[in-house]
Amino acid sequence: MKTSPKLAVLAVVSAATIALTGCGAPSAAQESNDGTKTKKIAVLLYSQSFEFMVALGQGVKDKAEELGVEVTVLDAKGDSSTQISQIQDQLAQGVDGIVLSPNNSAELVPGVQMIHDAGKTVTTVDSVIPGDIADAAVAFDNEKAGKLGAEALAKLMEEKGTVLEYQGAKGAYHATLRGKGFSEGIQQFPGIKVIGRDAQWTADNALSLTVDNFTADSSINGLFSHNDEMVRGIVSGLSQINKDAPVGAENHIPLVGVDGTPLALERIRNGTQDATMDQNPFEMGALALQAQVDLLDGKQVPKMQLTDTKLITKENVDDPTLWGNIFKD
Repeated sequence: MKTSPKLAVLAVVSAATIALTGCGAPSAAQESNDGTKTKKIAVLLYSQSFEFMVALGQGVKDKAEELGVEVTVLDAKGDSSTQISQIQDQLAQGVDGIVLSPNNSAELVPGVQMIHDAGKTVTTVDSVIPGDIADAAVAFDNEKAGKLGAEALAKLMEEKGTVLEYQGAKGAYHATLRGKGFSEGIQQFPGIKVIGRDAQWTADNALSLTVDNFTADSSINGLFSHNDEMVRGIVSGLSQINKDAPVGAENHIPLVGVDGTPLALERIRNGTQDATMDQNPFEMGALALQAQVDLLDGKQVPKMQLTDTKLITKENVDDPTLWGNIFKD
C-alpha cells in the first residue's frame, strides 16, 4: 500500500523464517500420507509490522496445516530489494512455488520474471503485478469498498455538504481502486462536493491535512479515509481543532474508513468513528495458498479472485466473524 525507493537487487539477505514443521505441516524431508513429496511454498509478505499482514500470514499457515503443505513465511520489512533477495534465496533452496504480497508492484516485476525463468509459479496476494504476469492473484474488492463507503457516508451526511477524502499514495493499486469506487459512489449524490488529498497512507499526514483543510474550509462535514490507519491521525487532528464530537452528538462529523482493523472496531464502539469496510486477511491468505497449491497440482485457477467486503457499524461491530475481532482475541 505504500511506495518504496527504487530497488537495487541485493545479495542474499537474511530474514526470520516461520516454518510450520512444529504445528501440523510436514517438514521438507517428509512425504504426505499418499507417498508424494510434500509441497514447499515460500510466502513473501511485504511487512509484518501491520496487523493486516500478520493476520494474512496466519491465514496462510492455517490453510497450510489443512492442506498438508510446508510454508516458509518471510517478512520483507517494507523493502522491495529484500523481497527480490528472498525470491532468489527461495528459488536456490528449491521451493516449489511462491505466494507474493509485493511491497511495490512495479518494483517486483523482475522478481516475478525470475520465478518464471526458474520454471516456477507465483500467486500474488493483496496486490497485483503490472502486466498481469503472475500466474494467479487474490485481492480485496477495493473498488466495491470505496463505493459502499461513499454511500454509507453520504447517508450519514444527509446527502449534502463537503467530504474530505484522505487518499492513499497516488498511483498505488489500493488507492486507485478505492478512490475510483468512492468517486462512483459519491457521484450518486449531487449535493455533495469532494476535496481529495494525498495522505500517503500515514496517520501523521492525515493529522496535518485535517488541521489544514478544516482551517481553510469550514464547510467540511464528512470524512472518508482510504484506510483505517490514517483515521488515527484524523481523530487526533479533530481533537486539536475541537471538532471531535462523538457519534450521536449534534456537531459530530461522520467518519468512514476501510480495512476493519481491531483499532477501527474499537473506535466504532467508543463513538469516534462511524463505520469501516471489512477486508478479511485470513480469507485472502487462505485463498492465495489454495491457488498456489492448485497451480502446482496442474489445476485451472482463476487469474484473479476478489474477496468481498461489508460495512461495519455499531450495529454489527461485535460480530465474532470480523477479522478485527478474531485478531484481537
